Amino acid sequence: MSTMTLTAPAVQPAVFPPPSVPVVFTDGDRYEWPTGEIWTRTRGWWVPSSAGDPRDDGTGHWTDAEVRASLGRAIEAWDVRKMFVPARPGDLPTGPFPVMPTSRPTSQYVLDHQADRLVPLRDLVAAYDEDTAYDIPAVLTAQETERVVAEMIADHEDVRMSRDEAAGRIYIRYRRPSEFGILTGAGFPDHYGVECLHVFVLTASPAEA
Repeated sequence: MSTMTLTAPAVQPAVFPPPSVPVVFTDGDRYEWPTGEIWTRTRGWWVPSSAGDPRDDGTGHWTDAEVRASLGRAIEAWDVRKMFVPARPGDLPTGPFPVMPTSRPTSQYVLDHQADRLVPLRDLVAAYDEDTAYDIPAVLTAQETERVVAEMIADHEDVRMSRDEAAGRIYIRYRRPSEFGILTGAGFPDHYGVECLHVFVLTASPAEA
């Protein structure tokens, strides 16, 4: 994502459905519905929970296959009310950088600092400029993913990156200049005070979804 200056957007309804169906899921992933229901993947099952408490409330569970099918239907129906939220990673190691995938497309999620959650890149852009967001692909090819990641490594400092094979994710953190800077303990502005997090979720092809 570029380091363009963004002003705070007005609250608006979602524009896009979930961008894709992940190849695999991992514990901590969430699937949110407009009714306020939140399903959190816990120990391999999707259990009903709340935003601040991922524990099972005891009313039932879903399987990965059921969530995958529901996400597929939401995408096909352009249902903007459903949201898949990837789990956030822990600390990421510094290089050497892992070998990038060459056979799978990905969907790119980024950390929305205002909402403190991962959102699809095009959704974050749409909050500021809806017309531009339509130019952002929901899914990147493997080659496009490699190009985007290579640009991040080349353009930013303190890049940390990890590839989680079991979760089907590529995680990248880096710091970028803050619009106004933040004050350090010595009273000087830290112009690299904003930490960015990108999560590339390996996705299923349309035939697999």
